[in-house]
Amino acid sequence: MNIQLYNHKITVSRIGKQLGSDEVAKKYLSQCIYVTDKGHNDYLNNYFLDTYNSSQLYTPEKYAQLLIETYKTQLEDLYSTGARKIAVFGLVRVGCMPSNTLQHPNELDDNSCAYKLNEDIQIFNTKLQTLIKELDGKYEDAAFTYINSYEIDSDKTNEAFKFTRESCCNVMASGGVPCKSLTIPCANRSEYVYWDGAHFTEAKAWNFGKRAYKRQSSRDAYPYDISELVQLKLHDNDGDIVNHAQL
Repeated sequence: MNIQLYNHKITVSRIGKQLGSDEVAKKYLSQCIYVTDKGHNDYLNNYFLDTYNSSQLYTPEKYAQLLIETYKTQLEDLYSTGARKIAVFGLVRVGCMPSNTLQHPNELDDNSCAYKLNEDIQIFNTKLQTLIKELDGKYEDAAFTYINSYEIDSDKTNEAFKFTRESCCNVMASGGVPCKSLTIPCANRSEYVYWDGAHFTEAKAWNFGKRAYKRQSSRDAYPYDISELVQLKLHDNDGDIVNHAQL
């Protein structure tokens, strides 16, 4: 994410040169919707793997705190470039991914999910919600909102799908993520939540995105869903409206 922020600053500088100054560029950027999503790979490709010693060095609580402290710096860095409407996505139920249910067959709950993995990422999600409230209160000319991915990824949301714990394509029986080479994926992919061992199908992604944009319950996003973030009026430190989307 640090590299992405670096690249974004270069882009802002280029826009500033075209428009006359960085401040003018930031006025335009303040009207944009920014979306950030961080943490999945920190857990899936690091903390939960035996090939790294992260889980031995940090308790789930301390590891989540380490990520949050880094994330805070990065979100404030994003704010400094002109971002004013920022939707921050929490982590989905990684313990329900086919790759993880296959790797933890003896650690499944009543929903057939690896409960310990879900418990660990919920520590991060809880801390992230606290961080969003802190940033939203600190920067009065900006709006930070939390998209509750864990809630949106619930079994109740997945009732529209026939297959919620299986992969559309063939993966390793031991719990791999990528599809096996030269294998044919399922024909009825719209009935699956997962494409491979970890990633959503297009049908699930559409389902997820629609609910993040327009929440179906207050638990999906707060204080705003993305549609509300678009319409939100913000004021700068002088009390002037800095952006306003027409209803």
